[in-house]
Amino acid sequence: MARIITQEAVADAIAEFQQKTERDIERETAIKWGARALAAYHLFEDGYEPDWLLRAEDHYHEAMEHAALVFDHGETVRQIQVDIEPTRKRVTKQRRKR
Repeated sequence: MARIITQEAVADAIAEFQQKTERDIERETAIKWGARALAAYHLFEDGYEPDWLLRAEDHYHEAMEHAALVFDHGETVRQIQVDIEPTRKRVTKQRRKR
């Protein structure tokens, strides 16, 4: 079986560790998962299959998990919530109407 974690990927990870703090990496990861969550909520809202809502919720929880790992007294968690919750509530409410 071919490896999916390449030497290049490992070298990139080493470079990232040398350039960024763990908190920076977790914050960036939280933001990336948060963006994916918002995108998936929007796709569901735009009429795509219901699976997008499940994916959105999964991505939202990933964002929150990584935000918690920033260890900044919950500031990143709050920021993720502020950015996502209005859309999440609206979409979840729409789901009940479908």
